[in-house]
Amino acid sequence: MSEAARDTPILDVRGLTVDFASAAGGAVRALHGIDLSIAAGETYALVGESGSGKSVTSLAIMRLLDPRRAQVGGSVTLTGAGDLLTLPPKPLAAVRGRQIAMIFQEPMTCLNPVQTVGAQIAEALKRHGGGSRAEIADAVIAALAEVEIPDPRRRAGAYPHELSGGMRQRVLIAMALACRPRLLIADEPTTALDVTVQAQILRLLARLQRERGMAVLFITHSLAVVAEIADRVGVMYGGRIVEQARAADMFAQPRHPYTRGLLDSLPQTAHGGRLRAIPGQVIDPASPPPGCAFEPRCALRIDDCRVGPIPFFPVAPDRASRCLRWGEL
Repeated sequence: MSEAARDTPILDVRGLTVDFASAAGGAVRALHGIDLSIAAGETYALVGESGSGKSVTSLAIMRLLDPRRAQVGGSVTLTGAGDLLTLPPKPLAAVRGRQIAMIFQEPMTCLNPVQTVGAQIAEALKRHGGGSRAEIADAVIAALAEVEIPDPRRRAGAYPHELSGGMRQRVLIAMALACRPRLLIADEPTTALDVTVQAQILRLLARLQRERGMAVLFITHSLAVVAEIADRVGVMYGGRIVEQARAADMFAQPRHPYTRGLLDSLPQTAHGGRLRAIPGQVIDPASPPPGCAFEPRCALRIDDCRVGPIPFFPVAPDRASRCLRWGEL
């Protein structure tokens, strides 16, 4: 991808913060100033353990967090639509589905069990595209065929429970892409599927992205998925991006101890096939460490790591690390 294309991203997120109201009073900060950008045709993966803030980031971008419980700050600029965090409800509804769409981890919680899958795709098309009944019916069948569902005309009349898990996930993809959005957010879309179906879904998303030139924000905890689909990676820990790099560079030489720990946790024959766990526990966002969030678990920690928030150090072009000792890794 050219640097010119990178300079004009489809999505540009700056200083994104999320504070959740606490039952004990006050607020708990879940995101601490997330910065990321995605260009057309690019896949940016957010990776990290459960609780690191990946899904909260995607929900904040889509403005799907309950404003009574969550206060969102920063900016989320979608080219041609402006800052999504300040859009009034009606323009925001026009952007969702039409310009930016999202698919989730578990299809059965997203699909209406008493509506056919064809009717649910048609609803999205009516909301954003319009057209006659016959045109919409044809568009539904075309959307199902595009995600490689066999016999799409018959499947359009099926209810979600009549389809396999992989088929339901393809229906969600068809629904998300029916209005041809420029940006797709995929939040752990393959986690609930078996390995063979996971591979099929990833290949399908890659093909559709190539054909349409979409930007994709892919949320995952799987480094294997990152290796297969990502152009660039943001490694999240404790509500922060602690390392950002091109995927190939991150795998070749991680520049943050947490990234190194994730890679060392993968099964490898080099050390007898034994798994190497990262010691300690994920931080409690209600009582984070005063300095680096990873400091309590880090073998490279020094006194300066406890002093205050660690800045992003530019390691190389399009690469940064939130570690004081990144050069020693």
